[in-house]
Amino acid sequence: MHRYRTLLRIPGARAPLVASALGSLPIGMYILAILLLAREATGSFADAGLVNAAYSLAVAATMPLQGRIIDRVGQTPVFVVTATINAIALVVLVIVAQDGSGLGPMIAAAAVAGAAVPPIGTSIRTLWARLIPDPELRQSAFALDAIALELAFICGPLLIALTIAIASPAAAVLVCVGLELLGSAVFASSRASREWRGGSHELGLLGPLRARGVRTLMGAACGVGLTVGAIELGITAFAAGHGHRALAGALIAVQAAGSFAGGLWYGSRTWSSPAGSRLTALGALLTLSVVPLAAAPSLAAAFPLMLISGVTLAPTTAVIYLMLDFLAPEGTAAEATGWVLMAVITGAATGNAAAGLAVNGSGPHAGLAVGFAGATLTTLVAWFGRRRMVAPAVREQPFARVHSM
Repeated sequence: MHRYRTLLRIPGARAPLVASALGSLPIGMYILAILLLAREATGSFADAGLVNAAYSLAVAATMPLQGRIIDRVGQTPVFVVTATINAIALVVLVIVAQDGSGLGPMIAAAAVAGAAVPPIGTSIRTLWARLIPDPELRQSAFALDAIALELAFICGPLLIALTIAIASPAAAVLVCVGLELLGSAVFASSRASREWRGGSHELGLLGPLRARGVRTLMGAACGVGLTVGAIELGITAFAAGHGHRALAGALIAVQAAGSFAGGLWYGSRTWSSPAGSRLTALGALLTLSVVPLAAAPSLAAAFPLMLISGVTLAPTTAVIYLMLDFLAPEGTAAEATGWVLMAVITGAATGNAAAGLAVNGSGPHAGLAVGFAGATLTTLVAWFGRRRMVAPAVREQPFARVHSM
């Protein structure tokens, strides 16, 4: 824990870190809150799924664009615009859901809200290189960021459930809005965020996608998202098949707890092995951890197996962002992060869809097996792309940063 205490003592690091934790909570809340709001308004889970899909797809599609704008104008102006639009669009979504305006206006409002999600995840990861010159300590910062996200997925659904029990799905959406506005305001007003600047580059329209290492990391990140999305749907079907659908949320929270523990342990240690080798090893461990889950014999056995399957998730994510830190071409840090985040979200959506087809065709175990395919993808991409993920100037020191912020 000494590394985390050192991290929190770095000048300028504490405020954006706290703001990021606040702003990350809605990530674990919005999907469930919007789903329940739309379900209450339309009476149909299918229609509610369309509203959710509009929100999620808009988030994924606009992340690289937001990152490119941040690289040009800085973080604070983007936060002001996106937080304002996002809040207004979500309030409109609540209004049209409650007055019976129909599915179309709900989808439109959700899409606008998703397109304007404040870029806290993108921004906090690009701040670390400026605030933390020590590569090993920066690795702990990425791990801490992954841990905060897991906490969001543990605490977020619980807060949604409490809000709905006390009030309504509409109130739950508004609670998300309040948390996101608070987190965005604290983050954007922090000195580190206000002073952060990107830089110019001459990579043309493709930007960081011109770098093979960035594309490779996107593939690895997509595999992680595919794993999480498939397991989420597969374990829900598994719980429902055993007559306990309500336990699906608890099972997902157990996996998040495993990821939290794994990330906490990983970030507290010093690693001497190259980051590329570590990503391959973590991908292989993730793959192996999913195998027994895909063959879970009972609901009781699924709980410890979900815990095990989560242990390497946060460390794998931390290594991906650490490597992106030195592989993103100069002047593209935020946009490159946006592309990787888009890959994760796209992978999760694909995992949900593929696992759904597998469950319908062969049952819950087949859906969980799709998670195995996602973890295998991460491992293979990391292994075959390992030479692309070493910056030429740092072959002897694979953690060093090769561009300034």
